[in-house]
Amino acid sequence: MTRAAFALIALIATPALADPIPPPVAAMIEAAAGNPDQLKVVAEIARRTNPASISEIDARVAEINAAAAKAREERLASQGALDGWTGNGELGGFISSGNTENRGLAVGVNLTKETRHWKHGFRGIVDYQEDQGVTSRERYFAGYEGNWKFTPRGFAVLALSFERDRFTGFTSRFTEALGLGYRLVDGQRLTIAVDGGPALRQTQFTNGTSQSELALRAALNGKWVIAPALIFTETATYYSDQRNSSLLSLSQLTARLNGRLSARMSFQVNNESNPPPGRENTDTVTRATLVYNF
Repeated sequence: MTRAAFALIALIATPALADPIPPPVAAMIEAAAGNPDQLKVVAEIARRTNPASISEIDARVAEINAAAAKAREERLASQGALDGWTGNGELGGFISSGNTENRGLAVGVNLTKETRHWKHGFRGIVDYQEDQGVTSRERYFAGYEGNWKFTPRGFAVLALSFERDRFTGFTSRFTEALGLGYRLVDGQRLTIAVDGGPALRQTQFTNGTSQSELALRAALNGKWVIAPALIFTETATYYSDQRNSSLLSLSQLTARLNGRLSARMSFQVNNESNPPPGRENTDTVTRATLVYNF
């Protein structure tokens, strides 16, 4: 075999070396390292404009993601009871239809915390209107949901809630529920999770009667990141017992205005299959609020 043949075989057998990442491109990647969505976009642009450096780009992005995952695990492992909480508060107005048709003030708060195995969420919202000293709309809701992750997609659920809506027909309703859930879709831009299980409900009606029932609960939670500054979420919960079924659906579209301030439009549906006499089955509330993230 000739020397030329040996040289050709050696050239074919030797893996090609990727070009180094150009310094301006490397600087862009490092600048986006703290934001996973931006990093994904920047890395894709870098690959298209620097095909000879794809291997080096992929390796650097992998290093950044691995370091972020390790830092997250360390942060979650070292959290105290009061650490790691994030959330937002919202303030704006609403338009309702159903048992009441009016406009008024909407106030809400959302808090979340994630640990290595748990995800905690608190939500509270108040719709209130007063007309010439007389309350014409008054609805309070406060809820907690805890998810314990036992597989990457499977989780157990503990849900507690309190409601008060005299215009729908009850002065108080407490709900306690347990269940199992699964993430049907678990992507960076789209997540969809469902869960279900038994629940207990204690309702005090405005006519003085009360009822305590064992019910079945089913829930859906979805989040779609349409764009980095535009997010759509859907939360729906359904309860069914021997006397009544209840559906609460909340759809929200949130647009970020700057670092902490966002604008939100939401549409809520409350349906009772067997409401007290003289009450309508369905109430809807449309809200427009400003949201401050903290």
